Amino acid sequence: MYVVFMLNRRVSFVNSEAGNTTSNGAGLTVFNPDKKTLQELPKFLKAHNEVDEVTLVSDDVEALWIRFCLNYFEVLSAGGMVLNSKNKVLWINRNNHWDLPKGKVEPGESLEDAAMREVSEETGIENLKITGDLATTYHTYDIDGVVHLKTTFWFSMEHKGGDTVGTPQAIEGITEVKWLGMPVPTKIWESTYGSIRIVVNAFKNRSI
Repeated sequence: MYVVFMLNRRVSFVNSEAGNTTSNGAGLTVFNPDKKTLQELPKFLKAHNEVDEVTLVSDDVEALWIRFCLNYFEVLSAGGMVLNSKNKVLWINRNNHWDLPKGKVEPGESLEDAAMREVSEETGIENLKITGDLATTYHTYDIDGVVHLKTTFWFSMEHKGGDTVGTPQAIEGITEVKWLGMPVPTKIWESTYGSIRIVVNAFKNRSI
């Protein structure tokens, strides 16, 4: 199964043997979508705000996912969910949405190094240590008519300090860096992206 977020709406790629594919919300289920359906999915979602979730069902979900990816310019990104000594998580406010720090992987750079660098650059927080793999998320966006698919590799990290004051990276649209306890405050949860909720849930599940 794969999940990609388009216009902050969840699009799931599910094998036909997975069982129940019915959405609990205003969802749409498509069985064995063809090439045209995949290509026109962004246009469809823009025209139908009432559809909050799409499930694409296939007999060969791996092949379906590859066909989908071929329509996009792929971008690799890496980021981290950072926990400090007070068991608080490092959040950023980017373009009026609460987010976790992440950024593009530079040529020749490892995913781990990219994640550590991006967290430090976007938040000003250093003394970081990766403690494990966390999740992989996907989302699409459009730049000057070119559609991009961003794959983000997430790592759990620790910061030895407490509520160290961060420095928002203004050039990236970041206006605030904040340490927040768990569970995530409702205001933050409602303001963040679906892909970030996947990362937080992955962190919570590995902590159980």
